[in-house]
Amino acid sequence: MLIEVSQIPPDGLDIVLPEEVLDLGAPADTWDGPATVRADLHVGRSGRGLLISGFFSGGVALVCSRCLEPFHFQAEDRFHLYCETAAQAPPEEEHELTDDELDVTYLKEGRIYTDDLLRENILLSLPVQPLCHEDCRGLCPRCGANLNQAACDCTEARVDPRLQALRKLL
Repeated sequence: MLIEVSQIPPDGLDIVLPEEVLDLGAPADTWDGPATVRADLHVGRSGRGLLISGFFSGGVALVCSRCLEPFHFQAEDRFHLYCETAAQAPPEEEHELTDDELDVTYLKEGRIYTDDLLRENILLSLPVQPLCHEDCRGLCPRCGANLNQAACDCTEARVDPRLQALRKLL
């Protein structure tokens, strides 16, 4: 959805985005395909810019970092974003950003692209190392078998021979 900044009334604008499929970009190591997302947004004027606050929830197909199996992850989060128009943006030459500049998003052409806003917040809410379940056993380092589905024949052989003496003490 596209929101024209000039069309936002002084008291703000409430937007309910029904469930839609949102492209997250090219599949990466952690996600595989689009997200199904719904969101509630409030866009209000604040000082020289806009304050966008909202809540999103949606499902994302992720790949487990231990067993490499796909699974469904329910992403949801609240966010607050301060935006200014590009006319107030800092010059294009390289310079070190101040703390105030790091907290500002600059709008292109005086428009808010809700798909871009949601995509960024969904990607920020994804876990760094997604797990299909907390006690995922992963893959066998020798044969590559998924240890969640069945034990492999080389499970016992995984003990480091230097630690065998300690095993006898148990």
